Amino acid sequence: MNKTEIINLLHTIEKNENIEILYACESGSRTWGFANDQSDWDIRFIYKKLDLNEYLSLTKQKDVIEYMGDDVDIVGWDIKKALMMHYKNNPNLREYLNSDIVYINKGIADVFAGLGGFEIGVLMNHYSAIAAKDWKKYCSLGFKKEKSKKYLHVVRSILCWQLLNRDIYPPINIHDLLNHDFINLEEDIKESINDLISFHQDCGKITEETIFILNNFILDSLSYMKKVKVKSFKNTDDYNKRFQELLLG
Repeated sequence: MNKTEIINLLHTIEKNENIEILYACESGSRTWGFANDQSDWDIRFIYKKLDLNEYLSLTKQKDVIEYMGDDVDIVGWDIKKALMMHYKNNPNLREYLNSDIVYINKGIADVFAGLGGFEIGVLMNHYSAIAAKDWKKYCSLGFKKEKSKKYLHVVRSILCWQLLNRDIYPPINIHDLLNHDFINLEEDIKESINDLISFHQDCGKITEETIFILNNFILDSLSYMKKVKVKSFKNTDDYNKRFQELLLG
């Protein structure tokens, strides 16, 4: 798909769902730097319902819109859910807001105005949990071709955590992470990660030694990362007030 087709599809969703899309971007492999020929278009958006009565109903209203096509994976969050994800310092939301492929932006920064940024310590918690969960669920029983993307998820989460541990907000793209001035990896580890990227993109091979190096790097990192836990200091009152302003403004 091209950008025009994606934007037209988003406008169709707006009409069908009676919503206004405030922000839409690309996520997933295309922004992480390891897309291949099989990669879908992972489109994420934040929307506001046009019928405000839906926000005042006693019954629970849906706050997620999903659309799956042959080569697209589209997920939208209502502003109420988006605000809650911001309150929870959700790393996916932060990455959406920093995507370098944006399809619609109607002043998304205004939605989160006055709420501060994402708390570095809590982001560290999230990336640590993501890395540990993906490793245990997909990678711990051994490497296979179909697991290369999951391996890259784990590695990218570790690199993000390493920068956050130095009070630096991480870039999204794995190549930018690898080449960051404050990412200090031994050369064999860096080469192994690059080999894994090439292998996933079907333009390189991977050896048992490379997997051995990656496994040791991941396990050592997970062991250290799990020792660090930080609590959030955000106030829900600020978010309730901002939500009310968005509805009534």
